[in-house]
Amino acid sequence: MFDFIRSRFIDGFRLSIISYRKKTFWLLPPLFIIAFFIIANWCLPLPKERLYPPPSRIVLDRNGEWLRAFLADDGMWRLSENTNTVSPLLHQAMLTTEDKWFYYHWGINPVSIATAFYDNIKAGEVVRGGSTITMQLARLMEPKARNVPNKLIEVFRAFQLELTYSKSEILNFYFNMLPYGGNIVGTAAASRFYFNKPQHTISLGEASLLAAIPNSPERLRPDKFPENAREARAKVLDRLLAHRQISEQQWQEALQEPIPTKRHPPPFNAPHLSRLLVKGNRSDTTTDGRIYTTIDAKVQETAVHILREYLSAAAAGIASHRLQSHSASTGAIVVMDTQRRHVLAMVGSHDFFDQDASGQVNGALAPRSPGSTLKPFVYALAMEQGLITPETLLFDVPVTYSGYEPVNYDGIYNGYVTAHQALARSLNVPAVNLSARLKDITLPAFLKQAGITTLTPTRKYGLSMVLGGCEVNLLELTTLYTGLANTGEFASYQLTLPQPINATPSDPAETESTPQRLFREETSFIITEMLTTSQLPANTVKNPEAFESTMNLPKIAWKTGTSYGHRDAWCIGYSPKLTIGIWLGNFDGKGSPMLSGADAATPILFALFSALTGQDTHRWFTKPEHLKTREVCALTGTLPSSHCPTRKSDVYIPGISSVAICAVHKRIYIDEVTGYSLCSHCRNLPSNSHQSSVISGQLQEGSGAATNISLTDKYKKIFEEWPAEAATWLAKNGFAVPVLPEHNPLCTGAIAGTAPVILSPTEDTVYYIRDGVPLAQQKIQLSASTSNRTQQLFWFLDGELIFKGNAEEQYWLTPVKGEHVITCVDAEGRSASRPLHISVF
Repeated sequence: MFDFIRSRFIDGFRLSIISYRKKTFWLLPPLFIIAFFIIANWCLPLPKERLYPPPSRIVLDRNGEWLRAFLADDGMWRLSENTNTVSPLLHQAMLTTEDKWFYYHWGINPVSIATAFYDNIKAGEVVRGGSTITMQLARLMEPKARNVPNKLIEVFRAFQLELTYSKSEILNFYFNMLPYGGNIVGTAAASRFYFNKPQHTISLGEASLLAAIPNSPERLRPDKFPENAREARAKVLDRLLAHRQISEQQWQEALQEPIPTKRHPPPFNAPHLSRLLVKGNRSDTTTDGRIYTTIDAKVQETAVHILREYLSAAAAGIASHRLQSHSASTGAIVVMDTQRRHVLAMVGSHDFFDQDASGQVNGALAPRSPGSTLKPFVYALAMEQGLITPETLLFDVPVTYSGYEPVNYDGIYNGYVTAHQALARSLNVPAVNLSARLKDITLPAFLKQAGITTLTPTRKYGLSMVLGGCEVNLLELTTLYTGLANTGEFASYQLTLPQPINATPSDPAETESTPQRLFREETSFIITEMLTTSQLPANTVKNPEAFESTMNLPKIAWKTGTSYGHRDAWCIGYSPKLTIGIWLGNFDGKGSPMLSGADAATPILFALFSALTGQDTHRWFTKPEHLKTREVCALTGTLPSSHCPTRKSDVYIPGISSVAICAVHKRIYIDEVTGYSLCSHCRNLPSNSHQSSVISGQLQEGSGAATNISLTDKYKKIFEEWPAEAATWLAKNGFAVPVLPEHNPLCTGAIAGTAPVILSPTEDTVYYIRDGVPLAQQKIQLSASTSNRTQQLFWFLDGELIFKGNAEEQYWLTPVKGEHVITCVDAEGRSASRPLHISVF
């Protein structure tokens, strides 16, 4: 605009020369006025930044509803909105009252100024002003004392505004900067705080009141001086009626509308998320101070209500069908849209203002021990590496890893279970064993790939990680489970949107992070199916009515977790529609024997799914086409051999799942006379060979009886030969482990099978001899497990035999300082060795 004026000025200067020659001096005054304006504008430029005062920051849900509002940086309530959100009634009332010629002047209205001057002289006091809306905006932009010099500056600024902005923009600035008493600025803020509604929905009476208050904001405040406000509103309505802008009936109805006598407080929903977005100096805030979140206000309200209800019942000691009594003082909930990973609800605590429970701590972001909630991902990794299928046999017996001895939650070992049963029952030992077998990608590496940021980069996580030996937060853990729900594609969560979801013209997926595939579709589907049969809490068995509501729930996959010391209770569940994470505990880290994920957090998960999805059971995950079914040994879950007596079905991933054949069921040849088992070497001996006669003679000499082996008189029998790592414990604890017939002791053939497994001394452990303590009290236990083919063991220290006996017998070695080698040999000659480090403390 100013470039245009300058060009006109140059053209005018040239015209003035021509005019001088033609004696047309009447063109010179306008040219000098333009020149004066250009120079003044250069000396006193328009302070545009004053038209953009800091707005209040408003956090809104996905549908544009308010969640929470924060004061502007200058302590004012100021909502920046466009004129298209202003009610037509307010627009009409404001123009009729303040400047009915607004769209026809260039910033000042000489007639209005002259009329106001005459009326004020006549009344002997200031009874009305002659300022246009543009001049009022100039005064709002630069508040000054009302005198003639300042009035001239105001007129000058009005010209600047008119030349710089459109009428619509000027009106928009005006509505946003009008004072309404106290710290309320702008019609949008006034509408919210006085009427508790957006300004485009106000009535005629409310619009008239908003048009009246700015004339004397403090004297006409309706919350302090309602009668003054009523009289001012009546004057505006009278003027609207006089100008025939409203009918008499509308006038009468508007006069009867009540005057608000108090401010309405702003909403206080999702306080933890709102504070996170506003105080975190995030880039999600728009220029008008609004932050559009993915939160659904109704889902947020439902989550808060259910959490408070269940915690209140527990705090009151009500061991009802909903929740067992426990000492968790608070909890957190995250509800996510499974496919988009939009956070629909984030409940940081049950009560933001509960100081005793540290309610202002955001439990959704607090790093805590996840308990067993990471187990599904170890099973998925093992499945990806071809180690297991759902029916694969896993051992649940005592085991030691460099001094670390995992135990199950109930302290009971189950001997052996399928992978499906182990995950559904959340057994610790099988999970640790699987984690120890992972090679290509371990659990810590996977979690970092999947976006878990709470892991310490310099820390080396051990096998206890799968049982909760690390820290995660509820938001990231819930997001992690959406990876399983999205066929193995993992991506980060989303908290904000560029605008309300119903106003987004483009595909919302454009604002989401790019997912990365970490699991196959088949793996994710198998794990999901395994998690749909997760074990219900123990009290369901004792009290069938305890979880009666679960019978009507939509199908969900879910997993619980309880941290060490019962400090944290978790439950994460998902369906194609929603993924929900629950955490219960105490922010001070206090534990409770009654606090567990199964008993405390699971009922809340079920209640939320029931409330949010109802009977939505019509859609479930689609089985991948590449996932196949095969027959496996009913005991081991591996491909059956011809010796396996029974079989069952199992799903597998072609090209990935193991194709190993069952090695437990074996056919053994037995001599009918001696009862010895016959290896392939024995069976291949000719019946009349010299070796046969030697063996026969030796047996006769050794036994004092005729014990000739007739290699033709033999029969076959199927036996179960259990691996060394479990056989001894299984036999000792009452499991049906058959005793295999002894192999011919004089046969020189080697017997196939697994070597003994040394249980103690443990690997990579340094044993210390302490001064002043008798060596008899510092002995080191020797123990091993062997297959059920033989139970006799021989122990060697540095090549010298130190003990022989049954595998179930214990032997205690007196420590001797130095570097040693301990060796265990079974009766079949199979051996295992490991170094033994003994030092002086």
